[in-house]
Amino acid sequence: MSRRLLLFVLLSGSLFVPRSSAAQENPVEIPGCDLAKNPKAFDGKLLRVRGTLNVHFEDFSLGVGNCDSEQGIWLAFGGDVPGIVASTVNDSFRTPGVDIKVNKVSYGIKKDENFHRLYALIAARHGDKPEFTVTATLTGTFYAGDARAAANGATTFVGYGHLGCCALLVITEVSDVESVPPANLNLHGVLIGVDGKPAEGFTVFDDVLGGSPPERQKTVTNERGEFAFSNSGQQLRFEDPNDRPLALTVEPGGASIRVSLEDAKHSDWMITACGEVHSPRRVGFSVLFALPKNMESSPSNADDAQAVFVYPRGKDAPSAELIISKSSEEITDAADSLGTEWFKERWIKDSAGNVVGMDARGRVQHGGYWRRAIFSGHEIAGYWLQSGERPKVLDQIIDSACTAPK
Repeated sequence: MSRRLLLFVLLSGSLFVPRSSAAQENPVEIPGCDLAKNPKAFDGKLLRVRGTLNVHFEDFSLGVGNCDSEQGIWLAFGGDVPGIVASTVNDSFRTPGVDIKVNKVSYGIKKDENFHRLYALIAARHGDKPEFTVTATLTGTFYAGDARAAANGATTFVGYGHLGCCALLVITEVSDVESVPPANLNLHGVLIGVDGKPAEGFTVFDDVLGGSPPERQKTVTNERGEFAFSNSGQQLRFEDPNDRPLALTVEPGGASIRVSLEDAKHSDWMITACGEVHSPRRVGFSVLFALPKNMESSPSNADDAQAVFVYPRGKDAPSAELIISKSSEEITDAADSLGTEWFKERWIKDSAGNVVGMDARGRVQHGGYWRRAIFSGHEIAGYWLQSGERPKVLDQIIDSACTAPK
């Protein structure tokens, strides 16, 4: 969950620097070691290279084996596909439907079976550790960056990636994907409705978690309530206004799973207008929250952010555990269930019964609590507690939400 509380900067910082780009129709086949030893010779060219993908904290790079070279090759997906590692590149958010641009040139990506398999494999994790070692053939445009002399006299090319560590390969196509251990990413199950019968015609979403928004596929249950996915991610989502929303962490490759829906009426959060409730101290934007006497608030100092920090009286904004924020962009991804001991969601609905948001909360495996309430797709009230202390006061503040007069 902590990934979702980070502030992402879209494709900024050290990932891209102005360089010339030469379009190529046919990729140059090149051994990885040749690319690492002589990157300048392939600057701006469309290449096809095979290697292992390093997918770790602050490291999304191409491993080309023992080449007697210190050259790093950072990776970025074309199209609207976000990366899945935390780094100074801040490439873990992409605007859906918008292709990445490098040096004013747009790059798409071929989203075929090979791509979906690779993305699901590199995103599969247990805790912070990758579940698979993934090797693939990658096609894309290569940028060498700028030469830098090392203390030992060697020359490397830098300017892209984490802290400007590397050269850059923008991936536009994937092929020949292999994993260690070999992976079975198939998943199938049965969905049971609130009436106890198989739920036919229900849309089921399968999410590959890591980037924002997650890479998603969907299917519809058949007359027996059955659904199936290949190249499955680690989370299924079941969302219908009449049923309680459900996010379920899954392990592909196992036995069929059975999922039962709950009636949304038993869990819906009906939010009212502020004129119908009484509280003298409220903070927020189009959704307002009541502050207890022992709590204070202050706005964010950032010029480009709309946020309110809520914290105990006598302390200061950096100590805030509850943050209320507003985004000009629509929030397209919900909270995820991965790594939680328990996880619950409910719809936020207006007086007419229309869905106006989603409220999710959970407890992570190491004892911390979190909550993320999204209102009208643009406002969030949430907290992330590292300790195991229950967030009673913070929950009371979020639960006091009402809609401001227009």
